[in-house]
Amino acid sequence: MQTSVSGKRYYIVQDGKFRSLGNGSMTARNRPCPCGSGKRFKHCHGAFAVSRGDNDDVTDEELIEALKRADDEGMRLGEEPPARSLQNIGRALREFGYESFVLMGRGTPLIVERAHKLNDMLFVPKELRSEGMHLGAFMFRDMFCRLYAPIAFGTVRIDFWQMLDLSDFQKQWLADDPEALARFVDQASDILDFGYGWQEFGHGRSIDARGRDLIWRSHVQLEAAAATATTAYDFRGTVQSALLGTELALKAGLAAEGMSDKELSSKNKIGHNLEAAATSLAGCCPNFDLDRVIRVVRTFPDFVASRYNLPAPSRVETGNILMGAQYVASEVTRQFSDRDGRKGNPENGPRRYPA
Repeated sequence: MQTSVSGKRYYIVQDGKFRSLGNGSMTARNRPCPCGSGKRFKHCHGAFAVSRGDNDDVTDEELIEALKRADDEGMRLGEEPPARSLQNIGRALREFGYESFVLMGRGTPLIVERAHKLNDMLFVPKELRSEGMHLGAFMFRDMFCRLYAPIAFGTVRIDFWQMLDLSDFQKQWLADDPEALARFVDQASDILDFGYGWQEFGHGRSIDARGRDLIWRSHVQLEAAAATATTAYDFRGTVQSALLGTELALKAGLAAEGMSDKELSSKNKIGHNLEAAATSLAGCCPNFDLDRVIRVVRTFPDFVASRYNLPAPSRVETGNILMGAQYVASEVTRQFSDRDGRKGNPENGPRRYPA
């Protein structure tokens, strides 16, 4: 027995004959599989149909009509235009049998690129989506490079090496430096864990809602830090956002565990004391890497003094502060989500950065 996809229709080969399963709508894919397994088609032989090549035969007319239906569904659900500008793509492509694919960035299938162009026609420009879930940064030597957690549906392969905004020569230079390469692997993992983890904060468990609000605020500050480092004329604005993003991430974990706002803001309890925040969080989360987090935050300048009195950190120091902040935030989200890239990729070996 085998399955085949022709245009928008699904077929299963049974007893030497092709049997049509109808078009690739969600209704057809939710029906029992004809093989008799008792499973739904999409979870049985229909699973073979999710890997479609770029040589699709879906016309622009068919695609735009599917996108319009997807937009109608989004409006029915009460989604605002920014959300629909993303959700439309996944909803529309599922009608044609696509279940797992990169939604934006490198590795995006041609039909997805076509869907984006057609979908953009449905919205005014200011309502359109961004490239990823979270923007981060990586420093090679003293050069700031952008890294981001891309938006994707299903199970996909994310190639950070291709996403890194370095030339081929610079990438080879990076690959020839074991220490720099290990730092890149560690930071890519952290950005991925935090990039998805902040949105899934508290997944599978009951937490105080203040934790989700604070981790979102941490995401905003860390994105601001990465954007400043990689695009601003003066990189020194990076530090304050990185420090605040770290503080908010640690407080998100504590708030999620029920620590009161009064305790979080009290100078005698937490305040701006990152070591105290980390130590308190470790008491609630046994897998939290307290020793490493403490080593990292001890290298940070004082949050208040750095605004007024302390000399500005050097370029390399700024890069390490930002990457350290990204690590701490990701370590927090790993305690409150299912995101842990290292567990799923043991071939990467033990963490080396931050030391």
